[in-house]
Amino acid sequence: MRSITIVLILPSLAGGGAEKVILSFIENIDRNKYNIILILQNKIGPLKANLSSQNIINLNKKHFRFAFPKLIKEIKKVKPDIIFSTFPHITLSLLVVKSLFFTKSIFIAREPNMIDFSLKHSSFLLFIKYFYGVFIHKADKIIVTSNAMQNNLVEKGIDKKKLFLIHNPVNKVKIRDVKNYIRYPGKGLRLVFAGRLVYQKGIDRILPIIKNIQDCHLTIIGNGSMKPLLEKMIIDLNIINKINFINYSNNINEYIASADYLILPSRWEGLPNIVLESLILGTPVISFSEITGLNDIKLLVDKTDLFLCKNEEEIQNLLSNLEPRKDINNISLRNILLKKFNSPKDYSKKIMKLMEELIIEKRN
Repeated sequence: MRSITIVLILPSLAGGGAEKVILSFIENIDRNKYNIILILQNKIGPLKANLSSQNIINLNKKHFRFAFPKLIKEIKKVKPDIIFSTFPHITLSLLVVKSLFFTKSIFIAREPNMIDFSLKHSSFLLFIKYFYGVFIHKADKIIVTSNAMQNNLVEKGIDKKKLFLIHNPVNKVKIRDVKNYIRYPGKGLRLVFAGRLVYQKGIDRILPIIKNIQDCHLTIIGNGSMKPLLEKMIIDLNIINKINFINYSNNINEYIASADYLILPSRWEGLPNIVLESLILGTPVISFSEITGLNDIKLLVDKTDLFLCKNEEEIQNLLSNLEPRKDINNISLRNILLKKFNSPKDYSKKIMKLMEELIIEKRN
């Protein structure tokens, strides 16, 4: 059988969960069966793709609207068996023109977030909100990462047979390869956040709480458009000595492994990779119950390892009663807290099986 050509599309090589999932898939796919072409809007970001240069197409555009015509041209040139897209604005743009340019390609759409919230807060709001309900049905398969996301799409009229539920992969060996432990000095709770500094991630919701917790410190790892606003909030709240910022780095796991808890105050998520990674490192997680995708994970951890709080008041009460870990004078890697998870190989095998089934179905 000839190799199957797959085009995977990413906006950049930023350190987000969606990018990590796709790059992990590329790393673990069977190269004897599949020819992978990765198309990037631009190469900005710290991540690396495990592909030769001839298999990476860089559109080199800052804004997607300028990249889109070139994206269509490159896909037409490749003539892929499968198009795999994981960001809603890219997915929907391609689905709108699918019947014109890509009739012979199978289209797989991966949803990275709860779609209602993504639509509500997207900078592409008018385009996506109008076209989502019309064109998402044209995808041959839609990958969802949690039961909550699956139920949400079924409620929107998507045929459940079109949905494929699979939890994000986590690389246990790579994640737990921690050489150093970086913990902010002093006594009291040490919390860590890692992610983009944007409205979605809700850091602004947690800062007033930190002010009210004695002997508590939060390390914020990441960059984003909200950083100036967050810095102003920290000054206004007079908590400069309780917060420090770290740019995104490759030693993020050294901070998480050393913390007492990872905190994720997001307003919406799909199935956040950072939570899975933290649990693999043995660091318990505090988040909001509105991140409904985490209900899938709640069944796979002990109740003291994942706290899903209803509101800010509940998080403040929780933090007021938690104690630091016992080994702060001689920190070591704690046991894995997640009882079941997809390894990168398991994840890739399941996706490859799905692709092969779609190929056979199309040929028949």
